[in-house]
Amino acid sequence: MRTIKFRGKNLYNNEWIFGDLIQYESGEMAIFSKKLSQYGCEATEMFNRSKVETTTVGQFTGLFDKNGNEIYEGDIISVNGKYPKLVRYIDDYACFCLANIKDLDEKMDTGYWHQVSPGWWNSSKRIIKVLGNIHDNPELID
Repeated sequence: MRTIKFRGKNLYNNEWIFGDLIQYESGEMAIFSKKLSQYGCEATEMFNRSKVETTTVGQFTGLFDKNGNEIYEGDIISVNGKYPKLVRYIDDYACFCLANIKDLDEKMDTGYWHQVSPGWWNSSKRIIKVLGNIHDNPELID
């Protein structure tokens, strides 16, 4: 079964929170941390819900880099130590895609999104490394 989880930056302390995403009618988002959700709904609601900055929310791709780091939407990865790329889910393709950093415009949008097949990910995971992400490491996209 595929692991579905998200990350986002806590609105109050700017730390990353990982777990289940909730989007309220207001548009605000919160993440329930997986660590305490095993104790039941009441404990989760009382102790484990963190509101997050919506622009920082990204989904786990289900993939790992060569060092075992999880790869999330919004991460910047390198392939074989070169070619920095941004990871993003593209609705038109219904999959996670990559774009070369040099091809991105200032809105982080481009027509150069590349669909990546599961075969490519599997054959390349030994040479993919997470360098950072667009939220903590904006210098990687300059």
